[in-house]
Amino acid sequence: MVCNLSKTEDGGAATISAVHPDIIQTHILTCLDGPSLASTASTCSQLNSLSSYEHLWSNICTSTWPSTNTPRVRNVISTFPNSSRSFFSDSFSTVTAPASNRHRANLEATPEILSAVDLFHRKKLVLSRLVETETESGWFRCSPFRIDILDPKDSVETSMDYPRDDEACKNLEDELSLSWIVIDPRGKRAVNVSSGKPVSVNRHWLTGDVQVRFATVLHGGEKGSAKEATLCSLLVTLGKEMQVRETCFQIEDMDGNQLNGRDSLGILQRALESGRKRLRNGKEGKERYVEFVKKKMERKERKLRRERKLDILCVALAALSVAAFSTLFLS
Repeated sequence: MVCNLSKTEDGGAATISAVHPDIIQTHILTCLDGPSLASTASTCSQLNSLSSYEHLWSNICTSTWPSTNTPRVRNVISTFPNSSRSFFSDSFSTVTAPASNRHRANLEATPEILSAVDLFHRKKLVLSRLVETETESGWFRCSPFRIDILDPKDSVETSMDYPRDDEACKNLEDELSLSWIVIDPRGKRAVNVSSGKPVSVNRHWLTGDVQVRFATVLHGGEKGSAKEATLCSLLVTLGKEMQVRETCFQIEDMDGNQLNGRDSLGILQRALESGRKRLRNGKEGKERYVEFVKKKMERKERKLRRERKLDILCVALAALSVAAFSTLFLS
């Protein structure tokens, strides 16, 4: 395939080969963001070749996610099939199609996971951290799954204003963004479990803390079970001075139960193997969250109806037993 740039003076078509490769790489491709560079690479074979250089994708990854600019993450990314290009492809898009239900988790295949976390306010970096979590111990696998980015006594100052009303909370939904990339070093895969934009921003009625929730709905459990759909919940807590006091990651099922490390690791393994796609817009993550909450409430109502029917049946059986006993005794 040949890429045409413009018409020459004699009316002929000028091709991309007329431009020196160094000019294209240094002055054009370095100015592109990840999606634009990927689109450019699909234009023709020459641009695909020029767009495949590692330094281009490495710079894009570190500028998009500053938390990846650490020796540990850079070393892990270098082991991916196409290094930074593969990592960007895994992490920039969100999970779409669930892995086959026939997939069986192999916990021994993932002895640790890395969490690369970046929080932005109005596109300005607020928090950037890398956390390493071992997954082999009995404590991890049996305890409720939770990854904290900050120590309990730590906090990060911000320049945000405290939201005094619902409108201000709504503005924070548009101004904040979070990336939480889970990396499997041994499996050489990564997945972004954040919705990007918050799915909710609320003020705690007692403490006044601002709780910002990001969430992604994952699938993979058996149909009809509580784990048919699970929620990756990323909670950012801001104090009254709008300092970041807590940033944590948990997974819950459709009954609202927090999953343990064993079950959560299996769900993350499925997510790492699932397909990816870009979100249509910043609201799609919230739409999926609202749908999950709706299904969760419907499931709860069905359980309550079944319990009420069972209660009625038990009362009826008890009444019949009393009546039968009374008849037998009186006779």
